[in-house]
Amino acid sequence: MAKKKAVKKKAAKKKVAPKKKATPKKKTAKKKAVKKKAAPKKKAAPKKKKAAVKTAVAGSAPKKRTRRRRKQTIKKIYWIVFSSTMKPVAKFEFHEKKEALAKVETLSKKSPHFLQKRKEEEEVEDE
Repeated sequence: MAKKKAVKKKAAKKKVAPKKKATPKKKTAKKKAVKKKAAPKKKAAPKKKKAAVKTAVAGSAPKKRTRRRRKQTIKKIYWIVFSSTMKPVAKFEFHEKKEALAKVETLSKKSPHFLQKRKEEEEVEDE
């Protein structure tokens, strides 16, 4: 019987002193940065047009747009004498190749020069 009393006392102790439930801790969490929604932009009120301007524009006929005429161009081939630094020194028409070669020879005595063909556009006058 002594054992039963001891067991009852232990049980009684358990009943008397139940386990304390963990109390929820007070949260001291950092405040989250909340983006504020931008206020909707107000549209500017339409500007009032003057009545005099409206009548003047409405009364006249619409203007016809004129187009620019294209400049007529043609391509021509030239002989160009270049220095060793690729700077153009002289320019000859295509049929003047002999004169261009003579110029290259005279200039090449001091420093090297060479001859090259080049296409260039030229404007043609309208008649």
